[in-house]
Formats: sequence, C-alpha cells, structure tokens
Amino acid sequence: MTSGALPEAGAPLSPEVLSQLARKYRTLAELRRARAAGEAIPERAVFRALAGEFPGALNELDNLPLDEIERRHDALARALSGGVEERWMAWMHGYHALMRAALYVKIRVARRQELSESEAAALAERAARHAGVAVDAAFVIAAKTPPDGRLNRLVLGHLAALSGASPAEIRGTLFPRRPAQGG
Repeated sequence: MTSGALPEAGAPLSPEVLSQLARKYRTLAELRRARAAGEAIPERAVFRALAGEFPGALNELDNLPLDEIERRHDALARALSGGVEERWMAWMHGYHALMRAALYVKIRVARRQELSESEAAALAERAARHAGVAVDAAFVIAAKTPPDGRLNRLVLGHLAALSGASPAEIRGTLFPRRPAQGG
C-alpha cells in the first residue's frame, strides 16, 4: 500500500510516494514488454497485488501506450532527482489513495440498508487508516451510493474538489482514452 496523506494543492510529494509511483510504472512497463514478447501471463496474484496497491493500474496497463508508461516512469525518476513534479503525479497519488478508501468502504457497506452518521464516521476513520488518506463520513455515505453507481466518479469528484481541477481534466490526464482503431 502506498503511504502518505494527500499533499496540499501545489505541495511536493514525498520521495517515498514518487518512488512508489515510479515502481508502479516500471512494473507496468515490464508487464507490457513481457506481453509483447509473448511471455506467459503472470499469475492472478500479481495483478491482484498491483490493483490492491494502485487501484486503476490495470486500466493503465490495458490502455496506456507503452511509450506513455515509460514517459511517466521517466518523469517520476526526474522528479525523484530534484526535477519538476508534474501535476498528474499528485493526481495519480490521490486517485490511488481515494480509490483504496472508496473500495474499502464499498465492501463494508454494499449490503447495508442504512448507515448512521456515527457508523459512517467510524468507518471513515478505518478507511483513512487503510488507504493513507483522510476521508470523512460524507465520503463514506457517498461511497455507499456513488454517482451513477460508479466509485470512479466519486473519487474523481473528490480529487477535483481537493485540487481545483475538473473531474474531466483529471480523468483525461490520468486515464486517456485510446484512439479508436481504424478499420
């Protein structure tokens, strides 16, 4: 699990967070190269661990071109060496942390009809410890019934409120859609 609370808007990420993100992109590049070389598909546990630590990473594995995965890894390596942090780095860190919190909550409230404010507050504290990001009772209640049934919309909306960017801008930056295949 990645650690470190979300930084204030514009504040630098810790070297630990930058290193963890760089490791993620290095892993994605290795998996993509292995697939291209026709190597055996790794065991499910590999993908489960990657998705557990970095929710959304499998989307990147499936949809980002290898050159973009490598570009992100190189940008993180430069940031670790004192270079400029690109704003997507904080967004990605925030996305992973908030999605870990949302998934933690969703599993625990999915079948509940009602959730009191005090239960939501207690669950928010546990989710925050699990995910390494502050969430509140309102986040927990929203995760129970997310917009359009999609946790991704909840997470992007929450991240947008924290960063001042729009959910569409964050989504488009972090998870750009693949160009349509001509045919």
